[in-house]
Amino acid sequence: MFHSKKAVSPLVATILLIVFSIALGAVVMSWGEAYIEEKAEFVKGTQETVAGCDATVLKIIKVGGVPQVCVRGDVLEVFVENGPNTEVYDIHARVVGTEGIASRESVLDAPLMAGDAKKMMFRFDPVGQIRQVKLTPMILRAGALTPCLEHGIIVENVNPC
Repeated sequence: MFHSKKAVSPLVATILLIVFSIALGAVVMSWGEAYIEEKAEFVKGTQETVAGCDATVLKIIKVGGVPQVCVRGDVLEVFVENGPNTEVYDIHARVVGTEGIASRESVLDAPLMAGDAKKMMFRFDPVGQIRQVKLTPMILRAGALTPCLEHGIIVENVNPC
């Protein structure tokens, strides 16, 4: 069998090599496509997580290291800025005083766009001398306002305006 001098012609050998190369390329590309789709799903899931409360960065503006929060009677004035990643649709406020706690479910008149800043003024029920103010950002998730409790801002030294 091996003593025969007949062999595969160069034309047939070339065609076989091309067919083998195309088949091998198709197998590698299908494997690579599945791998890339898997990685794309992982990245998409990460982006959705970061786009929620984890991306919310609400801060009180400081001037000379002093937070710009003050009280005038029963009106609290606060200068806030939003981070670059998400819109804050509303802010829940809680004021703790020596004689009680006052809460306001909504203190924004319009959403605070990403990267924007604004001065908020809102009234609250009398609570005596203010000990603490907590502002909790609320974002829109699945069509409903969702509080980002872990990203609330707490201020403990509130001076008169």
